[in-house]
Amino acid sequence: MALTYTELTTLVRNWCNRDEEVVSDAIIQDCLKYAADKAYRTLRVPPLENVAIYESSLLTSATAIGQSGLTITELQLPFDLIEFIQIKELDSDNKTLRVFNEKLDIRTFNDVNAEKYSNMNYWARQRNVALLTPGFNSTGSANSIELLYYRRLPALNALYAVTVLNYNAGFLTTTGGTTYLYFTTTNNIANTTAYATQAEAVAAATGNVTAKINGAVSDSIIIPNDNRSGTIAINQELSGPGVVANETTGAPPKVINVNNQDAILLDTKQTLSNNADITFSNTTATKYIGTLVPNWLRDQNERVLLFGALAEIFSFTQEDDQFQKYGQMFLNEIKQLNDEDGKRNASGGNLQINFNGRGLI
Repeated sequence: MALTYTELTTLVRNWCNRDEEVVSDAIIQDCLKYAADKAYRTLRVPPLENVAIYESSLLTSATAIGQSGLTITELQLPFDLIEFIQIKELDSDNKTLRVFNEKLDIRTFNDVNAEKYSNMNYWARQRNVALLTPGFNSTGSANSIELLYYRRLPALNALYAVTVLNYNAGFLTTTGGTTYLYFTTTNNIANTTAYATQAEAVAAATGNVTAKINGAVSDSIIIPNDNRSGTIAINQELSGPGVVANETTGAPPKVINVNNQDAILLDTKQTLSNNADITFSNTTATKYIGTLVPNWLRDQNERVLLFGALAEIFSFTQEDDQFQKYGQMFLNEIKQLNDEDGKRNASGGNLQINFNGRGLI
C-alpha cells in the first residue's frame, strides 16, 4: 500500500498509541529516518540497486600513470552508495570489455612490491574515490565505465525539484507551490511550455512591448515611459535593468492599469533610472512544488519502517519490552526480504559463483 509521508507518520502514531505530548510528530519522523538508516545497513534487494555510468570524457581526464607504470583511473563515487556490486568497462555498443574483479586493500594497491593475485583489472577504495588499474581504455576500445551498486533511497519526505524537466514529466503541482516557473501567454492564457527564468520566457514570448523610462522613478507604482514599440496591456509583466519582483509573492511586477499608456500602473513599487530600457512581456509566473518522490520502503514495504520506527519510539519512551518486541519484528522483516531475494537469485537455472579467498582458504 503506497503511503504519503503524512500518512506514514499517522500510521506510526496509531500503532504506538501515544499522545502527541509524549511523542510528537517530529520525534516520529526522526524515528522513521533512523529506521530507514538501519535498514540500509543490511537490506540487499533489487530495488536498492542502482547504476552509475561514467562517460569517456570524464574518465580520460581522471586517468593518469601510477607508480607501477600502469594507468590508474579515479572514479568519484555516488553520494548514495552503500555497497559495491560490480565495476565494468564497456565499448560503444555497451558490450563488456572487462570486469574489475579483483579488490585490494588500499595499502596493497599502492605498494608496487606487494604480491597481487593478478596484475590486471583490480581496484581499491580510498574515501569517496574508487581507484581502477589498468586505467580506463587500456584496451583501446572503451567508451564508458559502469558501476552497479546498492544505494540509499531518497529521504522518505523527498520532493521532486522544481525544474523544467520535472514539470514536463508531470512531477510538479501548484498546490502549496513555493518556486516559480515562467510561461509565455496568449490573450492572458498561459501556454504549456515552461521556462526556468523570466528572461527565457520573455525571449520566447511574442507581442512584447519595449519602452524607455521617461523620468526617474523613485519607489513608485507609476511607470512613466515613452518610445514604446506597441500598446501595453493589463497583466503584462515588467522586466529590465533594476526591475524588482513583488516583495510579498516574489513574482515579477505585473501591469494592473493601462488607461494612460504614458504612465503605466504596476502592482509593485519600482525605483528606476531615467532612460532605462524596459520590457512589458506577455509572460506569467506560476508557483510549483514537487510531488513526493517514490520510495520503495515507504510505498511497498512500510512494515519495515513501521516496526523500525516503533522500536526507536519505545527506546525513546524507555519501554524496554516494547523496544525489544518491535526491534525483533523489524529485523525479521529485513531478513525475510533478504531471504526472498536469495531464493530468487538461486532459481531459474544452475547457479555458479566464483570466490577468491585471497590466500585465506
